[in-house]
Formats: sequence, C-alpha cells, structure tokens
Amino acid sequence: MSISIHQFAPATAMGDGVTGGLFYTREMLRKLGYRSEIYAGTVPPGLSDEIHLSPYLDVTDCQLLLVHHSMGHEFEQWLYDLDCPKVLMYHNITPEHYFLEDSPEHFFASIGREQLRAWPHRFVGAVGMSPYNSRELKQAGFSPVATLPLLVDPRRFDGASVAPVDSERRGEGLLLLSIGRLVENKRQHLLVDALWHLRQMNPELNATLCLVGESSSARYDAALRAHVQRLGLEPHVWFTGKCSDAQLRWLFEQADTLWCASEHEGFCMPLVEAGFYGVPVVAFDSSNIADTLGASGLLLDDANPSQMAAATAMLNQDLDLHQQLVRSGTDNLQRFLPLTLQPQLQNFLLSLGLWVHEDAAS
Repeated sequence: MSISIHQFAPATAMGDGVTGGLFYTREMLRKLGYRSEIYAGTVPPGLSDEIHLSPYLDVTDCQLLLVHHSMGHEFEQWLYDLDCPKVLMYHNITPEHYFLEDSPEHFFASIGREQLRAWPHRFVGAVGMSPYNSRELKQAGFSPVATLPLLVDPRRFDGASVAPVDSERRGEGLLLLSIGRLVENKRQHLLVDALWHLRQMNPELNATLCLVGESSSARYDAALRAHVQRLGLEPHVWFTGKCSDAQLRWLFEQADTLWCASEHEGFCMPLVEAGFYGVPVVAFDSSNIADTLGASGLLLDDANPSQMAAATAMLNQDLDLHQQLVRSGTDNLQRFLPLTLQPQLQNFLLSLGLWVHEDAAS
C-alpha cells in the first residue's frame, strides 16, 4: 500500500503564492510515489476541482499532514484533534507592527506567531521555505528542520504573454519593475524616491516604474499615490494592480531591471523569477533577500534610494556587468527547480521514516 502525504492550508486563493506552493509540492510528492491531496479551510470556486474542504480529510488515510503556515488562523484546535503526524511548512509571517493595531492583519499576524511558538511539540518536524524561515523555526524549538523552497513552479513560465491594461504606460525608455502587494513593509515609496533620483541623474534613460500588485493597506496605497503626485512622477509611475501569470510574463519580457525595497520577505519569489527572463535585480538587503537572490543581483546594504538609482544607472551602462548578472540569475534559478528540490524533499521524508518502494514511485 502506498503512503499518503496530504497538505492543509487555512485558506487558498487564485494566484496566491502559498496556494501555488501547495500545487508544486503536491506534484513533487506524487512524482516520488506518494498519494497526495490538498485540503483547506476555504476554497475559491475556481479551485474546487483541485482542493478539498478540510472536513473531508480522512486521517485514517494520512500518514503525514503538511500544514502550511503564513498567518494566524482559527483551525488550531481542529489540527490538535487530528490523530496523524504533522510537519509545519513555514512561509513566514509579516510582523504585526507593519499593520494598523485595529486591523485584521495585525490580529492574525500576532496570533500566527503565538501559534508558531506554541506548536513545536505537536509537529514531528518542520520545513522552512528559506534559510530565514528555518532560523525562526529552530529558535521556536522545531526539530528536525529542513530548508526547502517549494515555491517556484517552472510551469508559471510557460504559455503566451498578455499585455496588462494600460500597457501603453510602458513607455519607450527604461522599465523598472516591482512586484508585490502595496503595503508598508514592501516600501514602494523608496522605489518612487529612487525613480526621482534616477530621472534627475540620467534623464535620457526616460525611466518608468511599474508597480505590480493589489493594495492590502488603503492607508499606504493613498500615501504612496500622494507621494508620486508630490514628486511630479504621475506620468512615470504605472500602477497595474494584481496581474495574471500571462500579464506577469509580458511585464518580465519588457522589463530592464527588477527593483525590490522590501523590509521583510520570507522568500520573495520575483527575485528568482527574474532570472528566468534574464532581468537583473537591484535590491536592498533585508530579511531573506540575500539568500533568495544569491549572486544574481546588486544587493545594497543601505536602504538609500539615491544609491539604488546610481546602481541602476551603472547597470544600464556596464554591459559586462549586466550580462554577468543575467548569467547568475539563470544559475540561481536552478536551486529552486524540481531536479534540485525533489531529492531533498525525499531525503527529509526518509528521515521521518516515510518511504515508498521503487515500484510505487515508477
């Protein structure tokens, strides 16, 4: 009889990074010969054929449950009551101080870290999606801990590209791309400042900043747009909102540089995706940025917008440096592909006493 390793997430959503990781992990588990399904507390209609609601989980047919954790939730007691071994899959939680104190995000971020500290004895192991996450798991007392970035599904790179609405905003000059929710910890306001400096230093580049992502903070969204207006950059800052995978492919194909100013990232997938499209990265060093980026970008120690502008201008002028970063980005991508990660996942499962016979995996 083959072994069943299922996954649980409190919530799932179309286009969500954690949800994408669920599918990527399920595919690898099935390729390794395990039976694997996904269960969640909430499932959008568009995913109801792929994800089951949590009450349908049969623990008598579950030798291991991978529990994804990226925010606090109300399923804690339900998980406690499940009589099967569990591994925590940790995607990191944005610290609550980035959110308004009376907001749901602040409440659930705080609860999420409390749950993390209370859970080590209830799990037989844990997986951090990055070294940064794994360090936090070890500090909380989880053991054993493996670092497995099961997030970058290469199938996202397949298919046609589609231009977003208002694609004429791309302009004719340098296109600087930023991907992430409009929220305080992403610090897109520093990118706006960097754009202002770059246009002052090198007006001939005619740079445009494209901010991709929906807002999860109305306060920050309003302040950011007001900041753009104050600096007179409205013609040169393009807010796309949330984009589909096809639209993201188009934007990566158009982009000259990926910018990242985020202060807190548990992983930061766009840093890896840029390597597939040959787009070099300029980023401020924080949280897990250095680990994810590797040698595939220019990492700035200080969150200084004028330095980001200067580094971007240099990158645009130095063809050798540009090509070196493009090659490094391609190399960096290999760390996150199934050929690399699948054996690591199998070794971790073997360390927990779970294996399949060769004939089951064939």
